Amino acid sequence: MVNVTVDPLTRIEGHLRLSTEVDANGVITDSQSSCLMFRGFERILQNQDPRDAALLVQRICGVCPTSHSLTAANALDDLFGVADTIPKDALVARNINQALNFLASHATHIYILWGPDLANPAYRDVLTPLGETGTAVWKEMVGRFAPISYKIDGESVPVGSSYLAAIPEKKRLQEAIAVIGGKMPHQVTSYPGGYTYKPNVADIGKLSSYYLQVMDFVSSYTLRVPFDTWIENTYKASSPQKAVNFVVEHLTDLVDKSVTSNDFSREAGWGDTEFYAAFGSELVGETLLGLPASLKHDKIGGYSDPSKIAFLAYGGFFNPENGDGYDPSSPAGERFLTSGIVTGSLEYQNLDTSKITESVAHAFYEDTADLHPSKGETNPFTDPDAIRFDQGSDSRYSWNKAPRYDGIPCEVGPLARMLAAKEPLVTGLALAFNENGYSAANVYTRMMARIQETAIIANELLKWVTEDYDPNGRIAVDTDLSMAKDSTGMGLWEAPRGALGHWVSTDSNSKVVNYQPVVPSTWNLSPRDSAGVPGPLEQSLIGAKINAAENSLGVNYTNPVNILHIGRSYDPCVSCAVHTIDLTGKNTPRTLRIV
Repeated sequence: MVNVTVDPLTRIEGHLRLSTEVDANGVITDSQSSCLMFRGFERILQNQDPRDAALLVQRICGVCPTSHSLTAANALDDLFGVADTIPKDALVARNINQALNFLASHATHIYILWGPDLANPAYRDVLTPLGETGTAVWKEMVGRFAPISYKIDGESVPVGSSYLAAIPEKKRLQEAIAVIGGKMPHQVTSYPGGYTYKPNVADIGKLSSYYLQVMDFVSSYTLRVPFDTWIENTYKASSPQKAVNFVVEHLTDLVDKSVTSNDFSREAGWGDTEFYAAFGSELVGETLLGLPASLKHDKIGGYSDPSKIAFLAYGGFFNPENGDGYDPSSPAGERFLTSGIVTGSLEYQNLDTSKITESVAHAFYEDTADLHPSKGETNPFTDPDAIRFDQGSDSRYSWNKAPRYDGIPCEVGPLARMLAAKEPLVTGLALAFNENGYSAANVYTRMMARIQETAIIANELLKWVTEDYDPNGRIAVDTDLSMAKDSTGMGLWEAPRGALGHWVSTDSNSKVVNYQPVVPSTWNLSPRDSAGVPGPLEQSLIGAKINAAENSLGVNYTNPVNILHIGRSYDPCVSCAVHTIDLTGKNTPRTLRIV
């Protein structure tokens, strides 16, 4: 048995340690996901004016400040008792703000954080022996996705065309967010009662212009079939089977045109989406399309026991058709991306937030029972000698708590949202993998779900900007601090990386007594719980082969590209926060020293 540890896993947000035990066949038999930093926001917010929460919590994450701000605003709407009266146009402004952040975050993950792994030299070694077709596929992979300042065997590799073109689009989307949020990151427009800035007609014009420029990138690089054709035949397909059939038929046409020329370029119709959809999956690429090889990403990152995993979505984006106000509990169907629970066997349930608990049995916190977030406690170890990351699965090994839904670990994020929404293409792919002996969740479906969600949000964003938002409408209702006296609030929302919840309670002076965020990566990267059940990422590592294409070239412990693929497929965000810890004992719990 060989211990293969990736520490830190790079090209993510924050600092994540993945430790695995690998047998002589290159198969992972055990894993631990360790988050290496303590986040002190639960303690920072104690005794604060709750209205400051929407500003302070943005510092939790440098990529998702918008999501944390809006989730806090939702929790404060509930705390102040005004959620059912928030004006429709304030809700649409929040949608636009969040949608732009989704597009920026997903594009960053697809092209900058996850995509460069496709230029790993392991794929050169797997593909080029297959002849001209394999060589042509490798040439496309490294030509599109190689990152800046990249070398293979000591030789510099030119930066990939898709990677390079995506960078200015990230900048463009950040600028668009600043139009509606005042600045980015750490904007000041989210507030209990609505929105602090009323976007005007000129702002709508600017947003539309940014949108059109981003869509030029999509049509040039991401998707070569017309965008509207893709949406009509996948997202708006009448059944999951029809959505999958459309994609397979589209890819079959491309393969037929390219099989003799070995031309898999964009000019031949192979956008980045089509390219990955065909070559990323063994089932789609080799079995259905008859390709000579694939990356086999549908064979890694899955779950072996459906009774120990579920998919959870809180629901995100308000439906403008519902008019003013919303229900903080996010009942099924109320929001554009609905809430819901999908079991490991792909059975659907309504969300019941009372079933959420957090365990600290394997985390660096003082022992408590498994608690609901509204009653949660965050009391970190203060003895440095007790903070060890190398003591194995039976020890405490992470700063992450272990959230569970009815005792079950849950994956959150694009795949969970698309399944909860019964989105035709992603649902069809999940069913197809299930029926053919694969895990419905795997690296391939996780990435295809993120790509598909990006398209769906882009499609809806234009409607929110040009049709639903009224620049002459109301954007806020009045609130007063006294309205938050002895109250509680719950904010349920969706960040790009998954379900995001904030829980807040106040005292008789309307000051914060308890504030507990449970962020997406808390779910996905969780350590074992009080029953010893591994978290989602840990489960998805166990049983995987560590090298490219199912270890087809033997076992290489020095380039475990599949560990990188699996870890990054969750788009981990351990933290971009200010981190606070006081080991001197000189400060009271509520007086924290910023270090």
